[in-house]
Amino acid sequence: MSTEREFDWFSLARQPQDPLSKDGATLIGEDLERWKRQFSPLLRFLRRKRVVVALSGGGMAMSCHVSVLRVLELLGVPVDGIYGSSAGAVIGGLRAAGLTVAELEQAMLDITDPDELFGFAARHPAMRLVAGEMVRAFAGRSFERAGIYGSARLDEYLRNLLQRYVGCSPKLSELSPPFSCVAFDMGTGNPDPQRREKTAKRVFSSEAAPDLSLADAIGASMAMPGTLPPKKIDGRFYIDGATVEHLPIATAFHDWQSTRRFGRPRTVVIAVDLGYGGNAPRKEALSHPMNLVSYSTRIQGRAITDYSLLYCHRPRRGFSIILLRPRTISVGICDVEKIPAAMRTAYEETLRQLSGHGFFDLTVEHIRRARTFLGHGDPGSEGQPA
Repeated sequence: MSTEREFDWFSLARQPQDPLSKDGATLIGEDLERWKRQFSPLLRFLRRKRVVVALSGGGMAMSCHVSVLRVLELLGVPVDGIYGSSAGAVIGGLRAAGLTVAELEQAMLDITDPDELFGFAARHPAMRLVAGEMVRAFAGRSFERAGIYGSARLDEYLRNLLQRYVGCSPKLSELSPPFSCVAFDMGTGNPDPQRREKTAKRVFSSEAAPDLSLADAIGASMAMPGTLPPKKIDGRFYIDGATVEHLPIATAFHDWQSTRRFGRPRTVVIAVDLGYGGNAPRKEALSHPMNLVSYSTRIQGRAITDYSLLYCHRPRRGFSIILLRPRTISVGICDVEKIPAAMRTAYEETLRQLSGHGFFDLTVEHIRRARTFLGHGDPGSEGQPA
């Protein structure tokens, strides 16, 4: 498998397309404009529309989201809002906090050891399971210890990253463009005897939780069940948003519907899906318990995404979804050495999927699959761009 050294000549932040030599040949002037013309159909479709991005969960493959953001930047596509779930909340939140693509790229490349994110012996979950069980036996059982790894190291990493590039951990109301992330509210952990306490999907945004810190919102959205403990916020516990919405297009659709009916802007969601749960995994890939949890979450997420596409994609009514699947290699949660290759190949795949007239192809394919599964026949005109 490719390593960082093989890709050290490539920089998303510096090069508009693949360099012609190892030293790189950055396109400028007419050469750059000629390169952009292959994306003319996409740019014409996006003209005079509000564009938001929805970033899915995907573990360490979150670096692929950086590649998509770089392509949009190169094409001059303005992003008016960001929605994230799980790993997508990390990249989306950092981008909304003010990190540039160059800084996001560097932040990803700076991750050289999973211990930096998950603590000592991150690659040895059996050791962590035994240690965790001993702690639970003597210190008592609670949500705060309900994971192979603790969340303190990851929280520290996020806050240090924000401090380094932004100077603080901003509140959600301070972000631009507006940012929303999805989590699942598990309740207080001490429900009343009448079982009236409700659990439900929760969206953290500048409207719903303006004073919540970005680091806490991200921590709640990426608390993968069994891997990281639930995140406690104001006495309630939250787990990974990917358990209820792997790709947050339904959340974006709800926000669009909530605007005034006749003043509702024509909106395009560029939805970046990193979880291809339907692909049969190799047994060695699932030998790591975290990867097995991630795989099972992706299977669930794929079904929810197909249903969401069928429900939300309404191009003739003003709400369109351009589905992208830029991840081309398997990236386990501890496979930090694959980050450079994942960003490079995702960059190339994003360019391929957005060029020419086929930028709606994946959207239509998945709508057709969902309709067939439900017995509703062909997607019809609603599945086509307007």
